[in-house]
Amino acid sequence: MSSHTGGIRKMRLKKLVLGSAGLGIAVIGLIYLLAPHLLLDVYGVDIQSPSEANIFRSGSGSLFVAMAILFCLGAFNTRYTRTSLITLFTFMSGLAMGRLVSIVADGWPHALLIAVLVVEASYAGAAAYVLRVEDSYPQLKETA
Repeated sequence: MSSHTGGIRKMRLKKLVLGSAGLGIAVIGLIYLLAPHLLLDVYGVDIQSPSEANIFRSGSGSLFVAMAILFCLGAFNTRYTRTSLITLFTFMSGLAMGRLVSIVADGWPHALLIAVLVVEASYAGAAAYVLRVEDSYPQLKETA
């Protein structure tokens, strides 16, 4: 395989990781932003006040939408790819770590949240992998 072909494959992998993460996070973020009860009802969480709605809409909704924009920007603009991958790794690692701490401190959550933990850890691992591959081929590094 030529280095050009390898570079194209690596770039496609970066786009796939960032684009799919961006799409998934955007959907979740928009639901939290526009109709948080739809997701929270699944887990038995009931919004009781405007303050609680505000916390979910801003803390989950707007934050997730902002992250999705960055991930998609990195998928389609190589100038932001590395920054987006580092952010994806940090974001997903943080979410996964919070879930692990909660499991230890609070006990086992809804089974769907365990699946979410696996997805978050997988995206953190995928971002770390493509960053490591990029670092092992200096000629492929993007500008941040």
